[in-house]
Amino acid sequence: MTWKTFRQDMPARVEILSAALSDGTWRPGPLRIQEFDAWGKRHTVTTPTAADRIVHRALRNAIEPVLERDAYPPWMFGWHRRAGRPLAVAAAARHLHAGLSWVADIDVAAASRGVALEDAITSVARFVHDGHVLALLRRILTALPDPLAPGSGLSPMLTNLRMTPVDQQLTGWLAVRMTDNYTLFAAT
Repeated sequence: MTWKTFRQDMPARVEILSAALSDGTWRPGPLRIQEFDAWGKRHTVTTPTAADRIVHRALRNAIEPVLERDAYPPWMFGWHRRAGRPLAVAAAARHLHAGLSWVADIDVAAASRGVALEDAITSVARFVHDGHVLALLRRILTALPDPLAPGSGLSPMLTNLRMTPVDQQLTGWLAVRMTDNYTLFAAT
């Protein structure tokens, strides 16, 4: 179903979706999996149904305030609310203007590949303790071919959580993280 079709009688569709989520009868729909070549690599994108993308986004909207408070460092600028490249560039510029001209650039290879279902659930459960939320997350992720499947509305959040152990190791450093790229700043 296209977004245009979904928007027709959207209040009723959302009400039905809400009821199914409330009574536990919601189940993920079919996926569209597409492969394409870009930047010299083969990529796969998994696209859930329009209704499922609403569920993914609603769950992400429920979880991310907790992650913003408890998991994400203030120098992380990718894949979450109130973030983006302009803010990352401004933070980096502040470090450079403060005389921190030695810069290390670290790109984490394959940050979104090779994650097991239980690892993805556990990464969320470290910060979110609501059993209903975790059960819904499990239901969603079980239906995907990979917990961090590009195209899922949860993939950015789960990738950010996957990076939190590295974030924690960089506590005390002057850093900027944009998605899976770290830039560290030092005076010498």
